[in-house]
Amino acid sequence: MKILNLQSGTPFQMGKGKNWRVVHPDMGSTQITLNHGLHAPDQEFTQHYHDASEDAIVVLEGGGAIRQGSVYTPIAAGDLIFVPAGEIHGTVNTTPNMARLISFQSPPDMALYRGERDTPDEAPTPENGHRSNVQVINMARSGPVFGKSVEWRSVVSPHKGSVHLSLDYIHLNKNQHFTHEPIQTESIYVLKDGCAEMTSDAETHVLEQHDVLFLVPGDTFSLSHTGDEPTTIIYCWAVGKKGK
Repeated sequence: MKILNLQSGTPFQMGKGKNWRVVHPDMGSTQITLNHGLHAPDQEFTQHYHDASEDAIVVLEGGGAIRQGSVYTPIAAGDLIFVPAGEIHGTVNTTPNMARLISFQSPPDMALYRGERDTPDEAPTPENGHRSNVQVINMARSGPVFGKSVEWRSVVSPHKGSVHLSLDYIHLNKNQHFTHEPIQTESIYVLKDGCAEMTSDAETHVLEQHDVLFLVPGDTFSLSHTGDEPTTIIYCWAVGKKGK
């Protein structure tokens, strides 16, 4: 397990704005990646597509639009944008304020980090008649996962059309806690808002907004709410061959 932060990533170039790779193959991941972007008004993350990878893009702050050719679909804080492999997409900050986004990807697309997707003058466009499978989903209104000790919602999963990744949205109030049981694939937790205390292997760590946990198969931990405000967490993991 590695404890990271969205600010601790490695910069990479993609359109305008600032972008970092936080979890990526160069630091040990093989199944999933996490990117972080901070974009000023009018800045665009270049339109592109992935040959085999799925994207789950989350708007943490601000808003803007998902751009697919000449079509702009509005997005706002709290939204997730699920992008299947092969779908042309980019993001544009169409607001007067800064926009902060993160994106999970599985399997990793190293061409993105090599700059091969950053071709704004030759950006791909959807064909006429294409029916986009890109989805904009409000995470807090996604379907609940029953039997959990906290508010837990399933946003993206193979049951909802994904192939390579799943993503859940977790909300903790005072005195609430949960345990991450070991799974057989890599996974990532991002502390969206609030604070928490995480215990693993008899060691306790205080987590704050934008802290990141990167887990490999077999890792486990317990997490408890701390502070006066609710704690919200985004949990994404690579899907195994059996869709788990």
